[in-house]
Amino acid sequence: MKIKFMGKYNNDPRSLPKGEMVAGARRIKKIDSLVMINVVMTIFSCILGYIFLILLFNVFGKELLSIAGVVAAMLAFVFMIPHEYIHAVCFKEEAYIYVGCGLLFAMSPEHMSKKRYLFMLMLPFLLLGALPLGAGLIFHWSPPAIFGALSIITCTGDVYFALNALIQVPSGGKIYLYDLVNYWYKD
Repeated sequence: MKIKFMGKYNNDPRSLPKGEMVAGARRIKKIDSLVMINVVMTIFSCILGYIFLILLFNVFGKELLSIAGVVAAMLAFVFMIPHEYIHAVCFKEEAYIYVGCGLLFAMSPEHMSKKRYLFMLMLPFLLLGALPLGAGLIFHWSPPAIFGALSIITCTGDVYFALNALIQVPSGGKIYLYDLVNYWYKD
């Protein structure tokens, strides 16, 4: 496995690395407009942020505004690049990381099982979000809880794509990316 940081995405899906198209593969339905998907993810992120703010304020109160809390919040956004590297290490073949158009993304043209695809999507959610949030709430320590809550918010796109795959791809299906469109097929 090799990871290449590709820099700024030029907004042309045809410029991305490609694998083979599989005859009979079906497109995983999603919002097609990059602008519209950013709007939907922003709204979803704001709703999640409000829910987490209420939860964390009820648990930690003014401790959220401590220096440690502010540093934890900043770290959650710094960790958006490691978040993409976590996705990238889940690919067996070459993976590529891009920035731009208001998002960061890791991709590979490799074909993978539905289970591995879901694991790849949700691993940053678990490692950077759910585990620190859970530990912070259990041990009543605000910095990991703040970091985890904000990291979960940065995973809204991953959750969206995971839900699409869960709903649309049958068990045993394989998934691949071609021109920023996910396709599935059965062997």
